[in-house]
Amino acid sequence: MMTDEINIIIADDHPIFRNGLRQLLETEAKFKIIGEADNGENALKLVTAEKPDVAILDIDMPEKDGFEVARSLFSNSIPVKIIFLTMHRDKKLFNAALNIDVKGFVLKDSAMADLISAVKTVSRGESFISPQLSSFLIERSRQSETFVQKTPSINSLT
Repeated sequence: MMTDEINIIIADDHPIFRNGLRQLLETEAKFKIIGEADNGENALKLVTAEKPDVAILDIDMPEKDGFEVARSLFSNSIPVKIIFLTMHRDKKLFNAALNIDVKGFVLKDSAMADLISAVKTVSRGESFISPQLSSFLIERSRQSETFVQKTPSINSLT
């Protein structure tokens, strides 16, 4: 039987914040929280074992950070869509997340407004970025256009 339920794992080292995320996400009938982790090592084990549709990972966690968890999951071909949750409005972290194919990047201070949309969007295979970070995305796009424009053509190299 095909289901449109979205199975989710939440990983954050702050129990009160994690509980708030669970309560928020459980307001959506199609969302099912199938596990929670309090550090990166536990998150990695849980996602590997349970294979959720979506894993919401705090970037800053003990034992393994969100990047280490994501890289390990991707290198082991675990079919999960990852949303990074962070308090950092940092362009380098943002670009690094997109470079490893993280599908969502949500700021903690806008999680209440953005997280439900983020889960729905990434579960469809699309990307979601907190709107406050749109300037990073525009800048990233401009940089890649500049790179393409400055890249020599094959004809100019021969």
